[in-house]
Amino acid sequence: MRTYHSIYFTMLYTNTRRLLWTLVSVAIVSDDIKTPERIEFIFDYFWSIECEFSRFRIDSSLSILNREKFLRVSSRFISIMKLCQQKYDQTDGLFNPLVQVARLGYSYSFDESRFEPTKNAVDVDFSKVLVGSGIISLQPNQNLDFGGIAKWYAVDMASAMLLAFGYDNFFVNAGWDIYAHGCNESWLPWSIGIENPFTLVADISLALKNTAIATSGRYKRNWQIDNQEYHHLVHPKTGTNNSPIMSVTLIGKKCVDCDSFTKSIFHLTPEEGIRKIHDYKLEGMIYDLHGNLFCSHGLIDTYGLIFAGQQQ
Repeated sequence: MRTYHSIYFTMLYTNTRRLLWTLVSVAIVSDDIKTPERIEFIFDYFWSIECEFSRFRIDSSLSILNREKFLRVSSRFISIMKLCQQKYDQTDGLFNPLVQVARLGYSYSFDESRFEPTKNAVDVDFSKVLVGSGIISLQPNQNLDFGGIAKWYAVDMASAMLLAFGYDNFFVNAGWDIYAHGCNESWLPWSIGIENPFTLVADISLALKNTAIATSGRYKRNWQIDNQEYHHLVHPKTGTNNSPIMSVTLIGKKCVDCDSFTKSIFHLTPEEGIRKIHDYKLEGMIYDLHGNLFCSHGLIDTYGLIFAGQQQ
């Protein structure tokens, strides 16, 4: 549904769709009557990403590659793989698209509530994946999972498209992979609420402009099998998911950096994670399992962090 408000002959156009296994929202402040069509174009792009990279669609390129282990793929598939290689190297293997949550029961779409662990052997040595000229080759026991990767790639590309269309003020959100550019309908930076993973209340707000933000946490996509609790963030080297961290939020210039680095930081201690945030030249926050909040040095000054009830 489109909504709008009058602002000096400018309107706020918004729409939300369920795509990429989550809710995708686009908001644009504009006086261009073609804006609703452009938003539909963005949703079509997200749908094309889902069709190509969903591990739950047997006809997706990702699923075919996982079955056949060798496939000629699109240029954007190659682009994503090269980004994955870069992040794998930067995180010493703690970001790894070969991690298989199916071994812990996440074999079907989360909406189906069917959690059945597999016993397949898993090879997570990403250096063995061969990326050639339009061709990707996997080794036996290797399967790619682009669940979160497709989201940050789509947000970054959708944001680039909106800039190419000439929009200065917009907001794209795909399951908390977010890019906020320019101002909102009140001509202020976009205000982003950060959810407390224990209360599920957005009791922290940040002011973002020309900035990406991403959150990874263990408190929503979790399940139980035989009274054992699991979640979707698996340590790529040990195959376990018993991290001392509850959630990680990172802020930077692109979703590719924010989302991929949240995955790697999640497997560290909170203190190590804060040091990594500074090493990556990002800002962010970490909740540990006891509800303690750790923040990077520049979060308040750079992004105007405000706690609920705090005077601005």
